[in-house]
Amino acid sequence: MSQIEKLYKKFLTQPETLKYHELEKVLVYLNFERIEAKGSHVKFKHRKLTFDIVIPLHKNDCKNFYKKQARNQITSLITKI
Repeated sequence: MSQIEKLYKKFLTQPETLKYHELEKVLVYLNFERIEAKGSHVKFKHRKLTFDIVIPLHKNDCKNFYKKQARNQITSLITKI
């Protein structure tokens, strides 16, 4: 199992334990495109989603709520495929 696959598994089971840079790696692995937004926010866009995942960054990390929200949105994407 590669490192990114381990991060992905950790993301699905315990997203609050990931740091932002690890979360970003997982999203890029899942074919999300990183888009700069205003201020301290970062957007991730996927061609199969009608909405963007927006993550506010503060001190190079994000709150656990946003990590869990990203996981929920991605699992809903996987069930649609």
